[in-house]
Amino acid sequence: MSRICLIVCVALMLQVCQAYYGHYEHFPSSNPYEFAAHPWNYVYNPSARVPGHQFEGRVINRQQPSSYPLWKHSADNEVGDGEVESRLFNRLTANLLNAGFFSNRFGNNVGNGKPVQNSRPFSQINKWIPLTVNPDFPSVISKFESCTTFSEEEGICVPGAACSLFGGRPTGSCGLKSVCCINAVSRCGTTITLNNTYWQPPVTLGSSCSLTIKLDEGLLEQPKEISQIRLDFTSFSISQPNAEGNCATDVFKVIGADNVVPAICGDNAGQHMYLNVPSRGPLRSGKAVNTQPSKEITLNFEFGALSTAARMWNIQISMLPKGASFLAPPDCLQYFAAARGRISSFNWQDVETTTTRQLNNQNYNICFRTEEIERKRASEMCLSVCPVKNGGDAFSITTPTAATNPAAALANAQAAADAAAVTVAEETVTAAQDALATAQTDVTTAEEAVAAAEATLAEQEANLAAAGETLTQAQVDLATAQTALEAAGADPPAELIQAVTDAEAAVAEAQAAVDAAQAAVNPAEVAAAQEALTAAQTALVDAETAVTTAEENLALAQAAATDSANAAAAASDSASLFGAIGTVFTAAPADGVTTATCLYDYLLISGGRDATNIEADRYCGNELNPAGSAGQAVSVPVCTPIKSFRITYRTDGTEGEVVEGLNTIPAPADELNTGFCLVYQEK
Repeated sequence: MSRICLIVCVALMLQVCQAYYGHYEHFPSSNPYEFAAHPWNYVYNPSARVPGHQFEGRVINRQQPSSYPLWKHSADNEVGDGEVESRLFNRLTANLLNAGFFSNRFGNNVGNGKPVQNSRPFSQINKWIPLTVNPDFPSVISKFESCTTFSEEEGICVPGAACSLFGGRPTGSCGLKSVCCINAVSRCGTTITLNNTYWQPPVTLGSSCSLTIKLDEGLLEQPKEISQIRLDFTSFSISQPNAEGNCATDVFKVIGADNVVPAICGDNAGQHMYLNVPSRGPLRSGKAVNTQPSKEITLNFEFGALSTAARMWNIQISMLPKGASFLAPPDCLQYFAAARGRISSFNWQDVETTTTRQLNNQNYNICFRTEEIERKRASEMCLSVCPVKNGGDAFSITTPTAATNPAAALANAQAAADAAAVTVAEETVTAAQDALATAQTDVTTAEEAVAAAEATLAEQEANLAAAGETLTQAQVDLATAQTALEAAGADPPAELIQAVTDAEAAVAEAQAAVDAAQAAVNPAEVAAAQEALTAAQTALVDAETAVTTAEENLALAQAAATDSANAAAAASDSASLFGAIGTVFTAAPADGVTTATCLYDYLLISGGRDATNIEADRYCGNELNPAGSAGQAVSVPVCTPIKSFRITYRTDGTEGEVVEGLNTIPAPADELNTGFCLVYQEK
């Protein structure tokens, strides 16, 4: 008890020196989709973004130091001379108690390994001091004020002693004797009650790690009823989903929230969630009737043994009080309060990947506060795909493979057949060209044979002519010898008789030579060679015709193959773009089967339309385009005039094929889906 008294005395002395300073807390209208008469002031800038969340227009309650000293208050804060001392004493006492000194000293310390202290002897003391609820002298925590440090961390403004007592890290100043206290927890199985707590993993992780957020208006550090919890994933990286899109190895779940929160895994740095706190019991005689005095929301990680991922996270847990103007609509998991920004599905990243990143069993709303644009309320919101620099796919929701899409399968089969026909035609052209080459060789050989035969015939004819000349000369010589013999009379000399005999022998020999030369002359060989040449020339013409025909057939086959390849590519694109027209399902007769599109996985943009006013509600496939069925394989801006601005993202429980059944429309299997990343702009 002496220790407690000492703490009280020290805190009282510290508080005596603390000057009063005001805090300005301005937020837009309590209706997140409407405007107050004067929604903007110097504290709240409608285009301001949260540091560290480039595209997220979250309203931050930054501490604004007051220029009013202790003795200078506004008219509303004026008090009589006799009230100052009493009010100051009660305020100091209330600050000390509301700062959570005793709540944390006597609270549940199971998470940090300390003995359980169920006794909370000072938990109701603040209710015994009426001025603890006096708006003129509220304690720092009782106004639920947050602060932001130069390093963009968010904490709560408390006296330095209080920050040390509940284990926080003082970073920066909120004013005299008050510090911006950053509370970070790096344990599993612990319970927190302080606003703006950061949860980080311990050094060693087991098969699971959980943190419980305890919400109880009876706690000194929670004087206001908490309506929502906002989780900001400053960092978040666990195992990726499997090929089916299920978080089968590692998974993060929220238990106890009043809204449906999907299980997620993978990489989610920069994402956020709003968790609705279950409402309290009905009021009776001014008191809440509730058998359960507090509410608990549990954040739970489950880890698989086969994971090789480097698990890390840093989750900021913000407690948003009931009635605050910066609450998200109750049916919105994510809420953006800026005129422009970027949104993405959980686990979407700008990375080139060969695995599935789209998560199954997602079903939530992403909402946008209607902003003021050039002093007028925004009348429409436009969405377009994010620019990517690292090979990511900015829009990939339910992208069936061409192999499993009936129309694409038929087109691919035809393309394959036409490609095979091109191969056959090419082989035919090659054979015809070979035959043409042979025919050309045969013609050359025949021409050479004809030339040789003609040369032989010419030589034979020359020999015949020479033999004829020799015969003629022998006949002349014989006539001369006979004339000389006759001139010699009755008794010619023996030499004349011999000369006649020799001349006759020469004539006979010459005649024999002529007969031999005449027999050697054979024009038939030339004729045969010429016939062979004619045949070779005919074969050559036929071979040339065959080559021409084969080449023409090849050209036709190539054209058909090109057409079918283009048709297959178009069918594949159609398989990827299938359903981007935004209907519940599209009748796509392929083998007589009606195939579902944008029925199981889709992005719902009510009233979405492109620049040509083509309208669609549901979007899936590989492009954000309401005219995707027309073969426009390109994403275009899609705008909607329907307020309140919101979109809905839904995926079913499988990336596999949906088999036709009773009241079940079949759908082809998916693969390598990544989800979406969109830039929004209110106009």
